[in-house]
Amino acid sequence: HVEWWLTFESWRVITCSEYMRDEIANYFECPRDKIDVVPNGVETSRFDKLAGQDFSHFRNMYALPSEQILFSVGRVVFEKGLHVLVGAMPLILAQQPAAKVVIAGKGPELDSLRSLAWSLGVGEKVLLTGFISDEDRDKLFMIADCAVFPSLYEPFGIVALEAMAARCPVVVSEVGGLQDVVQHAETGITVYSDEPDSLAWGILHTLQHPMWAARRVENAYRVVREEYNWERIAQMTAGLYARIIDEVAVTTW
Repeated sequence: HVEWWLTFESWRVITCSEYMRDEIANYFECPRDKIDVVPNGVETSRFDKLAGQDFSHFRNMYALPSEQILFSVGRVVFEKGLHVLVGAMPLILAQQPAAKVVIAGKGPELDSLRSLAWSLGVGEKVLLTGFISDEDRDKLFMIADCAVFPSLYEPFGIVALEAMAARCPVVVSEVGGLQDVVQHAETGITVYSDEPDSLAWGILHTLQHPMWAARRVENAYRVVREEYNWERIAQMTAGLYARIIDEVAVTTW
């Protein structure tokens, strides 16, 4: 009720993605032309400074030298769709036996994911790290062969932006704000939500076609630098406030 009241009373409403714009318009019956989209951003510099460093010792803590790391990070909750990633592993391993999933984060689904992995016979190929530091998270983005975010629901998808900033190939489900962040075959691969077959295809395509993946990585990095930098986002936000001030100045009610 309070959120509805805030959208009703506000002069403008700012949200982070086109998906959330639709959510607010539909759920709160807020006029769409009252809602502006200003995305979240990410600093590429935090990954740029890691480029060229030797992470072989760090990498050995998570996978064998011969293994390909599929990395996912975030809250380990049902809506993140991590059970879909674990469920796709038998299909992935059938063609890419060197693949290994590393899932970082904590949450109520950890035990069920672990049980699912062992029940599918892929327990040795699924590493659940629990909580990791921001520093280790960034290093994992740098060493991963593919970042995977199979969410069932996602308002924005900042983790996909972080992977793109780290020049890591991304595979995401085509839901929510992830659709805004990742453009299929241009900056990453998008797949059907809650479908292990589709997710396996996206991951295999990424691993088996490294030259295509490299082109998407460079496209993604450029988009992050140009569209998701904080200076641009601040200018967009300031511009909206300036617009409101101008409108209020000529309004009599």
